[in-house]
Amino acid sequence: MADRDADITEQLLKRDEDGIACLHGRHGRLGMQIAYNILQNDADAEECLADALQAMWEQIPPNHPEPLLPYFLRAVRNLALKRRRTMTAQKRSCGEVLSPEDWDTVAELELTSACEDDSERIRDALNGFLGGLRREDRILFVRRYWFEDDPAQIAGILGISENHARVRLTRCKKKLRAYLEKEGITL
Repeated sequence: MADRDADITEQLLKRDEDGIACLHGRHGRLGMQIAYNILQNDADAEECLADALQAMWEQIPPNHPEPLLPYFLRAVRNLALKRRRTMTAQKRSCGEVLSPEDWDTVAELELTSACEDDSERIRDALNGFLGGLRREDRILFVRRYWFEDDPAQIAGILGISENHARVRLTRCKKKLRAYLEKEGITL
């Protein structure tokens, strides 16, 4: 079993199927947590994780992600968000259910478009903003808005009250808005 992400990436580049097993063993639990936080359903989260692993197999090569973990977690998160949007739309439209064949297409398109759609400017601005936050505020912000953890969960991790966590999140959002506007990015 590969010990490092670089080894897993090399296995995937060589089309060694053990690379997927190693990726699942090393980062599958975190990917599952992210998918579950978004979907709130074990079965959907497991399917999303499987779709992300399949997408990684199809995307590496030609892509050579460095580092591997954020690339993989981004795929999981984007696929889970896409699935949630689709499920929400199905509830509103009272009808059409996607077939399993459609899910494969959705998963493939989502990973590809997610990698292409992100603007470098916004990414750099967000990284700049997060780099300027205190460590605890950065953890709070990322756990809430990337991992979609519940504020009560995050408060427990940080050893603060849930109300304090919510207040700090509100302040962080206001700071982010001001920072983005200063950078010329409007929401």
